[in-house]
Amino acid sequence: MPAYPPFAVGNPSGTTLDPLQEMAFRQWVKQNKVPFDPNAPISDYDMRGYYQALQQGNPMATSGVNSNDQQMHFTDYFKTPAHRSFSNESQFASPDAPSWINDYQLASSGGRILFDEKADQAMSPLVKILMGQR
Repeated sequence: MPAYPPFAVGNPSGTTLDPLQEMAFRQWVKQNKVPFDPNAPISDYDMRGYYQALQQGNPMATSGVNSNDQQMHFTDYFKTPAHRSFSNESQFASPDAPSWINDYQLASSGGRILFDEKADQAMSPLVKILMGQR
């Protein structure tokens, strides 16, 4: 298990589904081309929790196109502490976790910028690979 930041709370390992739900989940991932590996031992997103919430009509299960990178993104509510842009909007975060400002920057409670989506998009794919980001 990875070392999580001190502002992580709860059970960040994610949701466990019963075998029938797991089969339906995997089919949903495949049919919808969801960028998620259901076999990964550790995940930066609780996609099973998202799926379960979506099936239950939970308003926290939202997604949309991110205006910064034009890619499909899922709500921060299901990000685990392993996600590089883990924020206080996650169910696994305490209130003092980093928060989003300017719609594209993640800042610590002291105001230091920890992640910048616009700068990340400007980075070349090779640099991202060398930095272990993709």
